[in-house]
Amino acid sequence: MTKSPRRISVGAPLLALALGLWLALAPESGLAAAETRSSTQQVLKLTGGRRVKAAWIQGTDQDQKTMFFDTKDGVVQQLPFSGTSPLLTQDGRRIVVTAGKAGTERKVMMYDTETKNVTELAKGPGNAVMALWQDPKTKRDWVYVNDCGDKGESWDVPAGKIYRFPIDKPEARELFWERTSSHIYLMISADGTRACLEPTWSNIGQLSLVYDAQGKCDQDKSVFKPIGGGCFPSLAPDNSYRMFRLEGDHRAISMTDADGANPRKVDVTGMLTEAQKANNTWLTRWSTDPRYLTIVAPAGANAQIWMGRFDEGATKIEEWARVSPEKGPQCWQSQAWIEPAPGGQSTPSKK
Repeated sequence: MTKSPRRISVGAPLLALALGLWLALAPESGLAAAETRSSTQQVLKLTGGRRVKAAWIQGTDQDQKTMFFDTKDGVVQQLPFSGTSPLLTQDGRRIVVTAGKAGTERKVMMYDTETKNVTELAKGPGNAVMALWQDPKTKRDWVYVNDCGDKGESWDVPAGKIYRFPIDKPEARELFWERTSSHIYLMISADGTRACLEPTWSNIGQLSLVYDAQGKCDQDKSVFKPIGGGCFPSLAPDNSYRMFRLEGDHRAISMTDADGANPRKVDVTGMLTEAQKANNTWLTRWSTDPRYLTIVAPAGANAQIWMGRFDEGATKIEEWARVSPEKGPQCWQSQAWIEPAPGGQSTPSKK
């Protein structure tokens, strides 16, 4: 198990000096001015200097943009296409987004953060992005999609079957799950044996997954178990099988260990100022590292993207950092990639 970022060996003064020097030399392109310097410094402090990439949606339905932030250069940039549900691959290199309207216009678009290349992976009504997962045996990345209908990712509309396809071979599309409605939210454990799912709004559960000899989901042997109400379910990206869902008041998450054990509440309002206390938070999502999540706060027109760090037992948020520019437009739907720590990713605690 790796140590908490608070115990980094270089020491706090040296880290602060290094961050200050780096920020002084950072490029000024895009939104890399003072408003993003603060975000970069906060985020790097939160992770002990580990690189972070984050993607989110910004603006209203009429002026919607897909944004990308990388602490390597401290720049917030707009991707060359707009969309929803931006997700990052496990290596942090690629961003996959649902673009286009319902029906034949809907697309799955991919952006390579290193080469800047844009790729259309799929097109058609059944292509609302739900999740990304890397098979630990083959190291192949899979994209999970469904048909969310003409209303798009509306919170009150059930969605159709879940399909998946390899990110490097979209034409090899296969049915993944059809035993329940699939709604919007899906996350899969590192080993692929557990998933969280919200078949209909505020009805959240866990999938215990079994695969056949060809590596396809065996729906006869896989089981969906209802967990309870709430919003925006998220499953830890490791094999702890921890799961959380946002409480109805959007001020805390209900956290459980493997298979519903040790239920507890974790406050998620620590970043709100006194003037913002009347508001709440929303759109929680685990990052690619089990110690970190992203969240939108405060809810409303001034919403920003924040990243929080869990303690080792996932019982509280130790610290928060703002990711999006402080003066930016309303933000929503986010995910962050965290550079793996030396020797592997940090984990909240042993199972």
